[in-house]
Order: sequence, then structure tokens, then C-alpha cells
Amino acid sequence: MAEQEYLMGNEAMGRGAIEAGVKVVAGYPGTPASEVLEYVSKYPDVHAEWCINEKVALEICMGASLCNVRSMAVMKHNGTNVALDFMMHLNYTGVRGGLVLISGDDPAGISSQNEEDSRIITRLDAHLPVFDPWCPQEAKDMVKAAFDLSEEMELCFVVRPVARVCHGRSMVSLEEIKKGGESHFEDDRSRFIMSALMEVKDGAALNRPVVRHRWLNQKQAVLAKVMEESPFNHIEDGEGKIGLVACGIGYAFVKEAEKILGKKFPVLKLGTLPLPRNKVLQFAKKMDRLVVYEDSEAVVEGILKQLFYDEGLKVEVVGRSGFLPSEGELSATIAVKSLVELYPELEKKMPATVPLEMKVPIRTRTQCVGCQYRGLLHALKLTARKYKGVVTGDIGCYDAGSFPPLELQSTIYCMGSSIPMASGIAHSGYDRPVFAIIGDSTFFHNGVLGLLNAIHSGVDLVAIVCDNRTTAMTGFQPHPGSEINVRGEPAPAIDVARLATAAGATSARVVNPYDIPQCKEALEKAVKEKGVSVIVATMPCYLVARRTGELGFTPRKVVLDEERCNGCKICVTFFGCPAIHFSEGKATIDYGTCVECGMCVEVCKRGAITWS
Repeated sequence: MAEQEYLMGNEAMGRGAIEAGVKVVAGYPGTPASEVLEYVSKYPDVHAEWCINEKVALEICMGASLCNVRSMAVMKHNGTNVALDFMMHLNYTGVRGGLVLISGDDPAGISSQNEEDSRIITRLDAHLPVFDPWCPQEAKDMVKAAFDLSEEMELCFVVRPVARVCHGRSMVSLEEIKKGGESHFEDDRSRFIMSALMEVKDGAALNRPVVRHRWLNQKQAVLAKVMEESPFNHIEDGEGKIGLVACGIGYAFVKEAEKILGKKFPVLKLGTLPLPRNKVLQFAKKMDRLVVYEDSEAVVEGILKQLFYDEGLKVEVVGRSGFLPSEGELSATIAVKSLVELYPELEKKMPATVPLEMKVPIRTRTQCVGCQYRGLLHALKLTARKYKGVVTGDIGCYDAGSFPPLELQSTIYCMGSSIPMASGIAHSGYDRPVFAIIGDSTFFHNGVLGLLNAIHSGVDLVAIVCDNRTTAMTGFQPHPGSEINVRGEPAPAIDVARLATAAGATSARVVNPYDIPQCKEALEKAVKEKGVSVIVATMPCYLVARRTGELGFTPRKVVLDEERCNGCKICVTFFGCPAIHFSEGKATIDYGTCVECGMCVEVCKRGAITWS
């Protein structure tokens, strides 16, 4: 019997890559997929690195593939958008060594700003094959199979787990680790130089993109045959003429619903794109209606409708386009309710529900206790209000400043968008100061391009970089501004302030974000300058600093004088310190939570909070 280990889905995919003999793994951290690369980094024979962004990661992996070794790119669905430019050329050239792209999707946007379905761009746009796992074991098996098929088909294979698969745990069978291949490069310019060059093919002059597009289209027919025999697709017999098409995680919810309702339904379990056409038709011809369970868009549902129309097969197909919720993630509850709607007699099998007697109050996102950026954001809020300015935000833990009580940022879109959006506001003729706030990892990911563009365009704005020396929100992964790499080894760190100065910023001031007066002074000076003024708030993340002793303040107990406190609530509803509560018209300090940073001493204008 094979050895087994209790693994998270992300760890299982990492193990699958190790067993397949991967040699290069590159990615950018992002929930829900971060742990894949972290797992692989534990193996010294594998080169693993967190890259500046996902496009760079995929390009690194393709470089390794050209040398006939196996590589894997790891990212979340938002990052797949960033890598799309290169992907839409990689699909035309194909690969040599097996190349697998892990794209972790986040239905319901649990840790993301959208719930995009990456099957749309990877399969429907790029025409790459996609595996959609339903559990950690299958995720591991799919990664291994993807490497073999990638080399056989000369195509990059995509494995697209959703968050529940990435973070779910189960027993996973471990198998022998394959030794990775040796690196050797073979020149083939007619294939790997993607340019609008003319080629003569079959007596006709064609542009190279047309030639390579034809090659990709021809691969689709071969892919269809391969997927027909894939072990990741199968049919399960059951009662009735309503067939359940279970895609990826949808299979887990369908099986759970069967268990709850005590009924065996006809099930077509699907884990691949392209779909196994013959298997689908074999199943559908016995049914009157198909219900498609998939996360999160109606991708398979749409493909089935087109297939049945072309085949003249009159089978009703429903799913995420209306019968099931069109937004959010699937669940066993949704599956059960949908089946009870189809089979009303099963309602008596539904488990009893207990009405909640107490509603849990909604809690907005907030910064960690002791977060250094609470002081910086407070100073920014005061400055922005004073000058009636606008603050554009970015992706990172500082985006908590957009929620009450700070309510500072007016926009948050995608990584790197803060500075270009601030530029647009300023160029529009808006006559008030414009501020952009961005984190260090996000700055290196895509924000530096916006900064360079702003400097070159001559716009007036203040760019604030929150430099906490790590990618804090996704798990403290290093980035180009960190002094270590993914394995904790020393690495050269890029200085944000020096980079901004070299690029031609009007000024680049470094401040301690705990020091509110210093932050206010820097902001005041920056507002009055022409061009792009950069403020770099440098301080290690408090959650790291409290372990390493690199605190940006000297811990010292603070006390609150109830006689002086007039209940103005500035410390609670304006500054938002989570260690200060309000009771019976007065502020109170929760010493079990307080980290003794002392920022509240500066915030309280009544002098009610003082050093002990």
C-alpha cells in the first residue's frame, strides 16, 4: 500500500510536481494558491522563486521548458490575467519540457477583488487544456498527468483548483519521486521567434502567427481524443432522467447531496477541458435534462448547449446561467436545494435547520493591532481632509483604510492601479491634491510602471509606498525589496526610495509610519511640490517585528485619564485603534490587546491618554 500523508490541496499539487520531476517553479503569492510554491521550495534540487509578478514567473518557466526540463508557474486567478500577454504567445509556440500553470480560482471572492473564472481565458481564449480537480488527491494526480501530457502534446497544461480544493485537506497517496531531466537547449527560431514574419507553407505565403495558430488548432483534435480516455472523467449510474454534470469541486457537492438525500442520481463527473465529447453524448442521450454544477461561470453549461445544438440533441441544460445562483460559490446546500426543487418528494429528507436566535454583528476589515500603517493612514487622512484631496488605493493589507472608521481610499481596483488612476484624476483638471497609496510588493509587481509613467508625464501627485519588507497579506512571502528569498537565504534588496530618485521623482522621503508628526510633515511638504513626490513609509510588519525585535517604537505603557476624556471618540471612530473601546461615554484601553506603540498619545488632543 502506498504511503499516505494528510495534505492541503496546495501541498498535494506541490507534491505532484515533485513526483513528476519538476526543476523550476516560479510564481507570485496570492490566496488561494500560495502554498504550492512554498511546499516545493522545501526540496533543494528544485529552483523555486517568488517573482516580481505572474507574467515574469510564466516567462521564467518557459525559459526552463526550452531547455527540456519541467517547470511550473503558480498564481491566483487575478495573476493569470497578468500572465495572459505571454500566455497568448506561449500557446502558439508550444513547449518542450513539461510546463504546468497552476491558476487558483476564488469563487465568492473570499480573498480577492473579483470571482473571475480563469477557465475562460486559459481555455476559451488561449485554447490551452485545463484540469479542474475536485479534491487534493485528484489535484496531485492531475499535476502529474499534466506534466506528462504537456510534453506529449507540446502544450502548456493548466490546473485550475478553486479555493475549497486549495485549502481543503485529505489523505493523499505519495508515490516515487521522478528525477528531473538534464538541461540542454536546441535552437528553433522558426518556432520560438513570434513575429509577423512571412513563411511559405504548402505553397502559400503566410504570416507566422497564422502558421502557429493553425498548429494550435490542429492540436485541439488530438487533445479531444486524449481527454476522451482521461481517468478524470467518468459516468455513474443512478435513478431518473435528470443527469447531474459535476465539474471540479461540483463533484464533491453532488456526492454530499446524494448522501444527505439518500438517493443515487445519474452523474457525469468532468475534470477536463476540452470535454470528452463522446462520453458527454453517451450520457446526455439517456437524459431529459442536465443540471451542471460548476464554479463559477456557466462555462461547461455553455459548451454543452452548443454541442447539443450542433448534434441536434434536444436535452435541456441548466446551471449557473439561472437555475443555480449565477454569483458566489457552489456548496452542498445549494446542490441539495436544487435537487429538492427537481424532486419535491425528497424534501422530507432534508436535514432540519435550527433558526438562529442571535444575529452576529457584521465586522468590517481592520488593520492588525500594532500595525504601523495606522499612524501613516491617520496622518494621510488629516492631510487629505485639510486640502480636500482624493486618495486612490491599491491591493494589500493597507486597503483596510478604505473601511470605517478611516474611510480613506476612494478607489481600489487591481495591483498597481493606484498611481495611474491618481494620474488620470490629476490630468483631468482636478484642482485638489491627489494621493496614491500602494504597498511595497504591489509596487514591485506592477506599481513601478505607473510611477515611471507619472514621472514622465509631468503630473502632480503624491505617491505613498507602504514598505513593510514583505508580502504581508498573503503570508509574508519575500519580494524584490526583501533581504531574503523564498528559502530564507540572503538576497539583494531593491531600495524603493533610491529607485524613485533614480527615476526622476521630485522627492523621495523615508518616514517611520509610527511617527505621526513626521508623516504629517512629509505629506505637507509633498503636497506643495510640483511633479511626483514619493513618500516611503518603511518599517517591518509588526507581526514579524514583534518576533524579531525590530519594532519601530519603544514599548511603553499608556494610561487614560477618565477625568480628561470628554468622549469625543477620535481614538475610536477616527483613528480606529482596536485596543481602545468606548463604554459609558468614555474611552477605555484594553491592555490585553494594547501593544504599547503610543500612537494614541499623539492622536488624543485632550491629553487624556498619556505615557505611564
